[in-house]
Amino acid sequence: MHEFLLRLSRASRSSRFHGAVNDVSPSFLRRLVSADGERHAAWVACVWGPNGEEIVGEAVWYVVELEEGTAEFAISVRDDWQGRGAADLLMQTLVRAAEQAELPQIYGDVQQSNGRMLAFLRRHAMDSLYCDPPPEPGVMRIGCTFSARETSPKTVLRDREGWLARVMKP
Repeated sequence: MHEFLLRLSRASRSSRFHGAVNDVSPSFLRRLVSADGERHAAWVACVWGPNGEEIVGEAVWYVVELEEGTAEFAISVRDDWQGRGAADLLMQTLVRAAEQAELPQIYGDVQQSNGRMLAFLRRHAMDSLYCDPPPEPGVMRIGCTFSARETSPKTVLRDREGWLARVMKP
Protein backbone atom coordinates (compact mmCIF):
# COMPACT_ATOMS: atom_id res chain seq x y z
CA MET A 1 0.00 0.00 0.00
CA HIS A 2 2.88 2.34 0.78
CA GLU A 3 4.33 1.86 -2.69
CA PHE A 4 0.89 2.33 -4.27
CA LEU A 5 0.37 5.68 -2.55
CA LEU A 6 3.84 6.90 -3.48
CA ARG A 7 3.25 5.92 -7.12
CA LEU A 8 0.16 8.14 -7.33
CA SER A 9 0.92 11.46 -8.97
CA ARG A 10 0.89 14.54 -6.76
CA ALA A 11 -2.46 15.56 -8.35
CA SER A 12 -3.99 12.12 -7.68
CA ARG A 13 -2.84 12.13 -4.04
CA SER A 14 -4.24 15.64 -3.63
CA SER A 15 -7.58 14.56 -5.14
CA ARG A 16 -7.75 11.46 -2.92
CA PHE A 17 -6.73 13.12 0.36
CA HIS A 18 -7.73 16.76 -0.37
CA GLY A 19 -4.23 17.97 0.30
CA ALA A 20 -0.56 17.22 -0.11
CA VAL A 21 0.60 13.78 0.96
CA ASN A 22 4.30 13.52 0.21
CA ASP A 23 5.17 10.58 2.42
CA VAL A 24 3.14 8.01 4.29
CA SER A 25 3.70 7.55 8.01
CA PRO A 26 3.20 4.11 9.57
CA SER A 27 0.19 5.38 11.56
CA PHE A 28 -1.41 6.87 8.41
CA LEU A 29 -0.86 3.62 6.53
CA ARG A 30 -2.27 1.58 9.43
CA ARG A 31 -5.46 3.69 9.39
CA LEU A 32 -5.91 2.99 5.68
CA VAL A 33 -5.50 -0.77 5.88
CA SER A 34 -6.98 -1.67 9.25
CA ALA A 35 -10.41 -2.62 7.92
CA ASP A 36 -12.71 -4.51 10.28
CA GLY A 37 -15.50 -5.06 7.72
CA GLU A 38 -18.10 -3.37 9.91
CA ARG A 39 -17.07 0.24 10.57
CA HIS A 40 -14.28 0.30 7.98
CA ALA A 41 -14.11 -1.76 4.80
CA ALA A 42 -11.33 -1.63 2.22
CA TRP A 43 -10.48 -3.24 -1.11
CA VAL A 44 -7.59 -3.17 -3.51
CA ALA A 45 -7.36 -3.91 -7.22
CA CYS A 46 -4.19 -5.86 -8.01
CA VAL A 47 -2.26 -7.04 -11.04
CA TRP A 48 0.78 -9.24 -11.41
CA GLY A 49 3.78 -7.11 -12.28
CA PRO A 50 7.45 -7.85 -12.78
CA ASN A 51 8.01 -7.85 -9.00
CA GLY A 52 4.87 -9.80 -8.05
CA GLU A 53 1.44 -8.53 -7.07
CA GLU A 54 1.00 -4.75 -7.39
CA ILE A 55 -1.85 -2.60 -6.11
CA VAL A 56 -3.30 -0.44 -8.89
CA GLY A 57 -6.35 0.90 -7.04
CA GLU A 58 -7.98 1.13 -3.64
CA ALA A 59 -11.42 1.86 -2.26
CA VAL A 60 -12.61 2.29 1.32
CA TRP A 61 -15.63 3.27 3.35
CA TYR A 62 -15.72 4.39 6.97
CA VAL A 63 -18.90 4.59 9.03
CA VAL A 64 -18.94 8.19 10.26
CA GLU A 65 -22.41 8.37 11.80
CA LEU A 66 -22.81 5.32 14.03
CA GLU A 67 -26.48 5.88 14.86
CA GLU A 68 -27.48 6.51 11.26
CA GLY A 69 -24.96 4.13 9.69
CA THR A 70 -23.79 6.72 7.15
CA ALA A 71 -20.39 5.98 5.62
CA GLU A 72 -17.87 8.12 3.79
CA PHE A 73 -16.09 6.44 0.88
CA ALA A 74 -12.94 7.17 -1.08
CA ILE A 75 -11.40 5.61 -4.15
CA SER A 76 -8.14 6.08 -6.04
CA VAL A 77 -6.44 4.42 -8.97
CA ARG A 78 -2.81 4.64 -9.96
CA ASP A 79 -2.36 7.11 -12.80
CA ASP A 80 -1.05 4.51 -15.26
CA TRP A 81 -4.17 2.41 -14.64
CA GLN A 82 -6.81 5.11 -14.90
CA GLY A 83 -9.37 4.55 -17.66
CA ARG A 84 -8.92 0.75 -17.67
CA GLY A 85 -11.88 -0.30 -15.51
CA ALA A 86 -10.21 -0.58 -12.10
CA ALA A 87 -12.27 2.24 -10.58
CA ASP A 88 -15.51 0.75 -11.95
CA LEU A 89 -14.78 -2.64 -10.38
CA LEU A 90 -13.77 -1.05 -7.07
CA MET A 91 -16.87 1.17 -6.97
CA GLN A 92 -19.19 -1.73 -7.76
CA THR A 93 -17.53 -3.80 -5.03
CA LEU A 94 -17.74 -0.94 -2.52
CA VAL A 95 -21.43 -0.24 -3.26
CA ARG A 96 -22.36 -3.94 -3.12
CA ALA A 97 -20.61 -4.28 0.25
CA ALA A 98 -22.33 -1.14 1.60
CA GLU A 99 -25.70 -2.55 0.55
CA GLN A 100 -24.89 -5.91 2.16
CA ALA A 101 -23.82 -4.10 5.34
CA GLU A 102 -27.24 -2.39 5.21
CA LEU A 103 -25.73 1.08 5.26
CA PRO A 104 -28.50 3.54 4.43
CA GLN A 105 -26.18 6.06 2.76
CA ILE A 106 -22.63 6.45 1.47
CA TYR A 107 -20.98 9.65 0.31
CA GLY A 108 -17.69 11.02 -0.86
CA ASP A 109 -16.37 14.55 -0.75
CA VAL A 110 -15.00 15.52 -4.18
CA GLN A 111 -13.14 18.64 -5.19
CA GLN A 112 -15.34 20.67 -7.55
CA SER A 113 -12.37 20.95 -9.93
CA ASN A 114 -12.24 17.13 -10.28
CA GLY A 115 -14.66 16.86 -13.20
CA ARG A 116 -13.51 13.37 -14.10
CA MET A 117 -14.39 12.00 -10.65
CA LEU A 118 -17.72 13.85 -10.57
CA ALA A 119 -18.65 12.32 -13.95
CA PHE A 120 -17.50 8.88 -12.74
CA LEU A 121 -19.67 9.08 -9.63
CA ARG A 122 -22.71 10.24 -11.59
CA ARG A 123 -22.20 7.27 -13.91
CA HIS A 124 -22.48 5.12 -10.79
CA ALA A 125 -25.84 6.69 -9.83
CA MET A 126 -24.37 9.07 -7.24
CA ASP A 127 -25.90 12.53 -6.79
CA SER A 128 -25.10 15.74 -4.93
CA LEU A 129 -26.16 15.53 -1.29
CA TYR A 130 -27.20 18.30 1.04
CA CYS A 131 -25.10 18.52 4.17
CA ASP A 132 -25.02 20.95 7.05
CA PRO A 133 -22.41 22.15 7.65
CA PRO A 134 -21.20 21.93 4.07
CA PRO A 135 -17.83 20.34 3.30
CA GLU A 136 -14.77 22.56 2.97
CA PRO A 137 -14.86 25.29 0.29
CA GLY A 138 -14.46 23.96 -3.25
CA VAL A 139 -15.70 20.48 -2.27
CA MET A 140 -18.98 18.78 -3.16
CA ARG A 141 -20.61 15.92 -1.27
CA ILE A 142 -21.70 13.19 -3.69
CA GLY A 143 -23.38 9.96 -2.68
CA CYS A 144 -26.44 7.78 -2.64
CA THR A 145 -29.18 6.67 -0.32
CA PHE A 146 -29.77 2.99 -0.95
CA SER A 147 -33.51 2.89 -0.44
CA ALA A 148 -33.96 5.53 -3.16
CA ARG A 149 -31.41 4.26 -5.66
CA GLU A 150 -31.31 1.74 -8.45
CA THR A 151 -29.49 -1.38 -7.31
CA SER A 152 -28.53 -2.64 -10.76
CA PRO A 153 -25.10 -1.46 -11.91
CA LYS A 154 -24.99 1.04 -14.77
CA THR A 155 -21.64 -0.27 -16.00
CA VAL A 156 -20.91 -3.81 -17.16
CA LEU A 157 -17.30 -4.83 -16.55
CA ARG A 158 -15.25 -7.42 -18.30
CA ASP A 159 -12.05 -8.71 -16.72
CA ARG A 160 -9.85 -7.89 -19.72
CA GLU A 161 -6.85 -6.94 -17.62
CA GLY A 162 -6.79 -10.07 -15.41
CA TRP A 163 -6.90 -8.34 -12.03
CA LEU A 164 -8.87 -8.89 -8.88
CA ALA A 165 -10.33 -7.04 -5.94
CA ARG A 166 -9.87 -8.44 -2.48
CA VAL A 167 -10.57 -7.34 1.06
CA MET A 168 -7.51 -5.97 2.77
CA LYS A 169 -6.63 -7.71 6.03
CA PRO A 170 -4.51 -5.94 8.67
